[in-house]
Amino acid sequence: MSAAPPIPDPVGSKRRRPLARRFAEPLGAALRANRAYIVSGWCVLALLLANASGVFRLGVDMAAHLPASLATLHSSEFQVLLLTGLLLAIALPLLKPIPASLLTLVAAIPVVTLGYLNTGHRPLIPLEYSLLTILLLFVINVVLAYYRETHAKQQIIDVFGQYAPPEVVDIIRQDPERFSMEGEARELSVMFCDVRNFTSISEGLEPRELAQLLNRLFTPLTRVLYTHKAVIDKYMGDAIMAFWGAPLADPGHAGNAVAAAFAIQEELVRLAPEFQERGWPAISMGIGINSGTMNVGNMGSQYRMAYTVIGDAVNVAARLQDLTRVYNAPIIVGEATRRAFPAVTYREIGLVQVKGKNAPARIYEPCNPRLDPESTVIANMQRHNEALRCYYGREWDVAEKLFQLLREARGEDRLYDYYLSRIAEYRLEPPPENWHGEIRYTVK
Repeated sequence: MSAAPPIPDPVGSKRRRPLARRFAEPLGAALRANRAYIVSGWCVLALLLANASGVFRLGVDMAAHLPASLATLHSSEFQVLLLTGLLLAIALPLLKPIPASLLTLVAAIPVVTLGYLNTGHRPLIPLEYSLLTILLLFVINVVLAYYRETHAKQQIIDVFGQYAPPEVVDIIRQDPERFSMEGEARELSVMFCDVRNFTSISEGLEPRELAQLLNRLFTPLTRVLYTHKAVIDKYMGDAIMAFWGAPLADPGHAGNAVAAAFAIQEELVRLAPEFQERGWPAISMGIGINSGTMNVGNMGSQYRMAYTVIGDAVNVAARLQDLTRVYNAPIIVGEATRRAFPAVTYREIGLVQVKGKNAPARIYEPCNPRLDPESTVIANMQRHNEALRCYYGREWDVAEKLFQLLREARGEDRLYDYYLSRIAEYRLEPPPENWHGEIRYTVK
């Protein structure tokens, strides 16, 4: 049997070639990224060298000009210009403006030195022509760099134009240097807005009519979000994801998110008569909002990128939107959003514990005074808080009585139906000892 080939030692290889990898990999990546600009420089250099060597004249009278062209190709002036031009064509696209300018000046030194040494006889390639070649390579690199930078800025503007309001895009267009699509951590607010009972709605409509309904719904809702400085992250079937605080810094991101949620609920009320006239079902939406540190930037793959937000705070916002169905609340926000925007009244909804968190967090419903002009929620807030305290403390009888009184005061408020049903279940099967009133999510 033949001996097995030796197993390569990746650790040893890494130790033997640390410097090579350190410099070769970034250099290779830079060369690949700029290969189009390098090839452009080579093409220009090839044309200039062909003109200097007399290649263009060979087609006119090859017998007469071939000896002179061969002599030029073997001259020291041509060889120095060739090496200098190749170096500039490769290096200039990789350098920033100041290093590129310095390199161009240094590259001219061999040409000028050779011209000085050859003083006294007529050079085959004039010094002026060589310097003009170097200058043209530099100018072409400057033009290509300007095009590349302008193109990159326009890409940023085009990308943000898909997500952000026109006012934000105008600010980015005026000063694109301030913005980057690279990933970064920021304090933001994010919203998930979802149509309730969408499955039953879609089953009752033809595909074309369903598309018309969503377009008629999302157009004014997008306008509302833009008005409140939101960036549309994506449309997800019957849902919208939006965030505040990037790419433009927004100190009032939490307040803008809550105000946008109020405006969305008001827009649904305004659209209701039109939907009824068209024979479409009434639309209600659940909105979840959360604030916190999130990663924001252009993310995806080489096939498709998106300017989006990710992180635990985003996952919590998605869970809060899910909980609007559980608690029968139109809007639910996290504790961080309530702290960041205390200008409105919040009603505590309950406790929720997500995966990876040891302690449950309180969640709240912001009260919209325009949809509740009589402020019945605020008037009953003390009784509401007392009912929750008894519920968390397993005082079922007192909590049940208080929730029944609250339901009588606000018959349309289905939150209290939820708590009454939970109390009835816990009478039959008490919650575990470590329960504090929370809903627990076992998945992110």
